[in-house]
Amino acid sequence: MTSPEHLDDLLTDLGLQVAATFTAVCCDAEDAEDAVIRAFGGDPTHARTIFLEECQEPYDDGDFVLVSRSGPTVVVVEYNNFQGSREEVLRPLSRLGRTASAFWNVNAVSQLSLAEDGLLSSVLDMIVPEDPFGARPDAWEPLLEGLTLGVGGSWGAGLAAVERATGARFDRAWARGPHRYVAIEAVPRHVLGQGLVDSPLLKREPFSSYLAELGPAVMGRMRRHALELALKHADLSTHPLAISTLTMHEAVDASTAEQDRLRHELDAASDLALSQCHALRGGEPDEFTPEWERPSELPFRRAVVFGVLAECMAAHQPGATDCLPDILSSLVTAMTGDDERTQEFWMVHHLHDAARRAG
Repeated sequence: MTSPEHLDDLLTDLGLQVAATFTAVCCDAEDAEDAVIRAFGGDPTHARTIFLEECQEPYDDGDFVLVSRSGPTVVVVEYNNFQGSREEVLRPLSRLGRTASAFWNVNAVSQLSLAEDGLLSSVLDMIVPEDPFGARPDAWEPLLEGLTLGVGGSWGAGLAAVERATGARFDRAWARGPHRYVAIEAVPRHVLGQGLVDSPLLKREPFSSYLAELGPAVMGRMRRHALELALKHADLSTHPLAISTLTMHEAVDASTAEQDRLRHELDAASDLALSQCHALRGGEPDEFTPEWERPSELPFRRAVVFGVLAECMAAHQPGATDCLPDILSSLVTAMTGDDERTQEFWMVHHLHDAARRAG
């Protein structure tokens, strides 16, 4: 394994220390490079041979990858791009062989990914590596022994982990060798990612209908569904202000003055709930696990939901009965917990995003 220190020096020499993605695929088939290029959204017939030092100055002709061999692997290098960190790329690559990638950017956003047999096994943040996820979240653990991630770590440690996982070697000899340059198009996002596509929720209504009709036409129903889940989660389904908001939003004869009055009442209710949350939080212990079971959590949820209802009133046009505004991202902080209601909300959230993309 190349040491993290040498890998950091290599990244600096190649101009890749600020933003890059390295992906290695364990595959020694004769056509492996072409298959990897296609998985990245490129056409291998359009590839040309260059050397990494030629990429010191940024290319201005769109996204591209640099593909080469290193031992038993095919290696893909991206300058200031992240396609090799995406599920849509990693899962198909892992059907060719075990695949690992390390990504980082100028904002210190980073990701270390391990994929096998068509699934993301383990994915973690190199700055905050304590919370991996995937089909086998702990799969990275034995490969990270002796490497420093998190505070005091470096991108070189992430590259060293990719070397350990795949057998690739990012040494000087590899860096000086030829690489295939090819332009790529971003691979389309999956409708639903790993862990969601097999959810039992999709086999029942209204989720099965959302999926069957996926597109802008169902987004209004999804927003109403998400709001109803949030109202239940905050124990506000029968609150007079919530009922008035939903009633007025559907009315064709509500005046601007009525809407303004209700919006101000909702804002006041949100402020009051937030004050109650702060008062309770002051008397709670610093550590409370799970966080969403704090007594202060319910008034916090109510503050968020009242605020979203006010947002609905502010966006509503008198005489209009069209769908609610896009409120799902505003509701996220209110939907904490691990019960069925929050699982339903997150499925609606993911399907809503997919419906927007489909439009």
